Amino acid sequence: MKRFLICLVAVISIFLVTGCGKNAIVGTWEGTSNDGLKTTFEFKSDGKVAYDNEYGFDSTGTYKLKGSIITIKLETWEKEKEYKFEIKNNKLSLTAQDDYSPSYKDMKKK
Repeated sequence: MKRFLICLVAVISIFLVTGCGKNAIVGTWEGTSNDGLKTTFEFKSDGKVAYDNEYGFDSTGTYKLKGSIITIKLETWEKEKEYKFEIKNNKLSLTAQDDYSPSYKDMKKK
């Protein structure tokens, strides 16, 4: 019985870390960057992402999740960017992991 409970806890933990994280981010999120630019991210279940902002800049690309880090690569970016992501109270925050990329706080799911 004890072995069964340990296995059950392990399976649930793996599900929460991998499955729920990706599923939780899937959807369209709207908000502003830390410099006030209105922005939309659409994360799809197949690892694709679409981005647009109020200046008419839009692009598509891919994303990968690993723990609390999301790596986004848009076609118009020279290289991929890493963000720490957090979903709390149905709001998504993406915190840039470099000094030159904008961060996005409290984006609402559309």
